[in-house]
Amino acid sequence: MGLFSKTEPGPAPQGGSQRTGSESGFFGAKLGVKGKISGGGNLIVMGRLEGECDLNGDLVLAPSAAATGEIKAVTITVSGNVTGNLAARERVHLEKTAVVNGRIATPRLSMVDGADFNGEVEMKKPPEGPSAPEPSADVSGRIAPPRLSMVDGADFNGEVEMKKPPEGPSAPKPSGKK
Repeated sequence: MGLFSKTEPGPAPQGGSQRTGSESGFFGAKLGVKGKISGGGNLIVMGRLEGECDLNGDLVLAPSAAATGEIKAVTITVSGNVTGNLAARERVHLEKTAVVNGRIATPRLSMVDGADFNGEVEMKKPPEGPSAPEPSADVSGRIAPPRLSMVDGADFNGEVEMKKPPEGPSAPKPSGKK
C-alpha cells in the first residue's frame, strides 16, 4: 500500500465516517508542512502543519501533531495541539489529549473529558429538517470551567477558557472522602 490510497491508513475520525471513495493521505511525525494544503481527500497529520488547510474531506490531527493556522474540513478530529482556527462543515471532535487555543466554528462539537480548549466556539446549526436532532442544551456567553464535557447535540455559542486547578500542597483539597 502506498502513502496515498483509497483505503484508510490510520484511525478514522470519532463518530464520523470518512468520505466513501475519497483518497486518504498522511504525513508522519518527523515531517512538517508550511504553506497551503487543499484538496478533496482525507488527511491524517502526525507532524507539524503551519499555514492554511482547506479539505473537502476528513482531517485527523494525531497526538503527535502540532498545527498552527486556519484549518477547514468536513470533519476535524484533534488529538494533538492546535493554535488557530478550526472550521468544520459537519463536526469537530476533541480527544482527551487535544490542546486547542483558538476559535472553533462547527454545527457539532464533541469533547472527551480531559481535552484542553481555550477560545471561542460558534455553533452554526445545520439545515433543519425532519431528521435533525433536537439539541440537549442551548448555552450562550462566556464560561471558564476547569473541565468541560459536552454531549453530542449540545449547542454552545460563546467563549470557553479552560483553567486547570492549581496543583501541589497549596491546592484546595477536593471535598468528599478524606
